[in-house]
Amino acid sequence: MIVSHSAQIAEGVRELALQMAGDGVQIGAAGGLADDGGEMVLGTDAGRIATTVQSLCGAEGVLLLVDIGSAGLSAEARQEIPAVTATTALRMDADAVAVSIFFGRGGEPYLMQWLGELIEQCGGLGLPVLAEMMPPPDHFYAPEQVAHAARIGMELGADIVKTNYCGNPAAVEQVVAATSVPIIVAGGPSAGGVDNTLEVAREAVAAGAAGVAFGRRVWQASDPESVVRGLRDVVFSTKRGD
Repeated sequence: MIVSHSAQIAEGVRELALQMAGDGVQIGAAGGLADDGGEMVLGTDAGRIATTVQSLCGAEGVLLLVDIGSAGLSAEARQEIPAVTATTALRMDADAVAVSIFFGRGGEPYLMQWLGELIEQCGGLGLPVLAEMMPPPDHFYAPEQVAHAARIGMELGADIVKTNYCGNPAAVEQVVAATSVPIIVAGGPSAGGVDNTLEVAREAVAAGAAGVAFGRRVWQASDPESVVRGLRDVVFSTKRGD
């Protein structure tokens, strides 16, 4: 399920995702907002989102991908902000909740408090929480800062933490050792081709990561489907801690 302020972005991502996913995967899109004349403008329509989610619901649940990038009119506005509640996620039949905190963008104390409260709410509703915890831009891949950010997510109660790949297996081990919850490694910008992408995934999982969350490394590839298949093989065949 793709949600964006822009109808064109949502439909474009849906088209690309369908090519990658192949047959048998339902992907919906709810982008933009209809004005009084029926024309699509930038915005978000909660009713359309809920209707689309309901149309996709099955035994496996629905994965919701939301784009709020157009909110970046200032440095602090690029920070992820509370927009919905745990009750909203439950009403939309979500299987889990994902929250991002990017340190260095401002508002971190408020967001950490809000994340802790949201995790408490989700726990009472049986919804696991993935916390994407990213260090400040000037230390974006530094192992100590990545581990620190991941630790904060864990201590706030997140069930899973997503954070950056630090460049080598030893650094990933340091991040994993700093927490007691599964670590999902982000891929960052595409670099070095498919072989590099698979090698990064292999190193991360071998160092103890529970998995990877690669975006640009997949959709910027010439053959995204083969990259996804390769990542699946790597994640499920690589022995952790080896």
